[in-house]
Amino acid sequence: MDITRIPIKTDTATVAFAPNAPVRACSREGWSARAVTRILVVLLSVAVSACTDSGASLDSGASVGSSGGSSSGGSGGTTSVPELGTGPTSVGDNNSAPESSGVVDLGTDNRQAARFLTQATFGPTMESLEEFRNLGADAWLDRQFSLPVSGIYDYTRANSNGSGRDSRHEAWWNNALDREDQLRQRMTFALSQIFVISDLDKALSNRQYGVADYYDMLARNAFGNYRQLLEEVTLHPVMGVYLTHIRSEKANPELNIRPDENYAREVLQLFSVGLNQLQLDGSQILADGRPVPVYSQLTVEEFARVFTGWNYTGVSWTATNIPNQSFIDPMSPVDEFHDFGEKILLDGAVVPAGLSPREDLAAALDNIFQHPNVGPFFGKLLIQRLVTSNPSPAYVQRVASVFNDNGAGERGDLGAVLEAVLMDPEARNDPGNNPVYGKIREPLIKLAHFFRAFNAFPGPEANGVHRTASFALERLDEMTGQAPLRSPSVFNFFQSDTPLSPADSLVAPELQIMTEANFANTHINFHYQVYRFTTRANLNDDNPRATLIDIEPLVDLAANTSDLLDWLDLVFFSGAMPQELRDNIQITLSEIDGGSDAGRFARAQDALFLATSAPAFSIQR
Repeated sequence: MDITRIPIKTDTATVAFAPNAPVRACSREGWSARAVTRILVVLLSVAVSACTDSGASLDSGASVGSSGGSSSGGSGGTTSVPELGTGPTSVGDNNSAPESSGVVDLGTDNRQAARFLTQATFGPTMESLEEFRNLGADAWLDRQFSLPVSGIYDYTRANSNGSGRDSRHEAWWNNALDREDQLRQRMTFALSQIFVISDLDKALSNRQYGVADYYDMLARNAFGNYRQLLEEVTLHPVMGVYLTHIRSEKANPELNIRPDENYAREVLQLFSVGLNQLQLDGSQILADGRPVPVYSQLTVEEFARVFTGWNYTGVSWTATNIPNQSFIDPMSPVDEFHDFGEKILLDGAVVPAGLSPREDLAAALDNIFQHPNVGPFFGKLLIQRLVTSNPSPAYVQRVASVFNDNGAGERGDLGAVLEAVLMDPEARNDPGNNPVYGKIREPLIKLAHFFRAFNAFPGPEANGVHRTASFALERLDEMTGQAPLRSPSVFNFFQSDTPLSPADSLVAPELQIMTEANFANTHINFHYQVYRFTTRANLNDDNPRATLIDIEPLVDLAANTSDLLDWLDLVFFSGAMPQELRDNIQITLSEIDGGSDAGRFARAQDALFLATSAPAFSIQR
């Protein structure tokens, strides 16, 4: 998303920054007077530009998803995806690739590999780039699909009593930063933002074993079938608690009891079909110029009747002392509380009276699964989480077609859908100067990318536990607006249709949490990390529990600033660092003597902070 101005929300206005704004480092002790006069940290940019609430301006002739295929549907016409290692050379704001210093290869193969890994993992490293180049995309995907699941439940169980959330977050970060099954980890995080539960719910806050098991259930199903995933989500007691269909009872007018409608509504609206009928390309079907609803309130009530009679496993219906295991084992049916009547579901499908709770459930989930909306609705959500916020209709259609049939007659093959998302021409072709392509980086992914790039490891008194320079991991939502399984509602941290600006047809979901406070806190944290918590830190006077990063690879390159910038360009911008940003960092580095180790270390620190605090780093292209 190469936008001219990125809006940042405040209490009173929409503040905007230019993504290539010249930023300078607030870095070391003893700044020179000349350096101080040129410091323009991103946070100051916020204050200076706070007088505008004009939002984002885009090239006037831009069309959504204009690179990557026809907007009229079909197979996408003549769109094609280059083999990774070949392709166009336009990058960022330039019409040709930046000249490489030769030490760090900024050639097409490396740039395409970095871009792929940015979409498919928690961030490229020099080691993962080499592996990807050696294997190629197809073999890399095959290997990732074959790797065993790295879960979080076992660690959570071994390191907590199930009440505190810290161990669950520790396990999540261990997996995101260090585990081999990066594709599964990234897919699971995406699924957790679609099939949402949150331990902010007071009934789940001290049920971390169950919450961790729910996440592992998503991980186990990440490359499986959507229908199986939907059933396991429906019957997981954590979802039953979060969306309140556990112990939902058939209607009893005398006792003023009615079936709970919460899960029935959200499984339709958020997990499967959405609100309005869709074409295969995700565009709305219109009747008399208006969207056509998929279902009505009556439909929700009928599905609510389906979901009656499900209880925690191993306890009675009225038990109040629920053991931890009952928040892990799938819910069990209790006939006494199930509605055995006839139900009328989506598109008028009739579920006959007299079916058991399991039979009713199977019929209802089949009814949802077979609805034509599921492919485009789910496919677009997955594209938005991994690749771009505004995919073209043709891109959505190609992914939805794979959902409908993986080529072997299987509907709902999530592994095939994920591969279709990542290998589509619109994902793989260089976006060039397309101003609407890409997405805002999610705060957690941005931080994980940063940590992974420098082989981050826990501080000497951290007991093997990662933590940021500013906050413990379980409190990251206080700093960034995001932490695993801690969204403020079932609508996730941000809604998929959040507009880029109030009157805009383009969406930028992540902007919903890019508030002034969150953005500032994130950059303060990055500043602490770069200038206080590296492998050279003197922790006698600082926090010995903070995670440390190893920036020595940058120090080794810093004698030649072009080499240093090439490394940052490849790892953090996939070779598309805006030229203006590169020039501004180059000017700053030229003022630091690179002839000594101290000078090279200072260059490495400044270059790293300036690159990662630039608004351009908040955009995934």
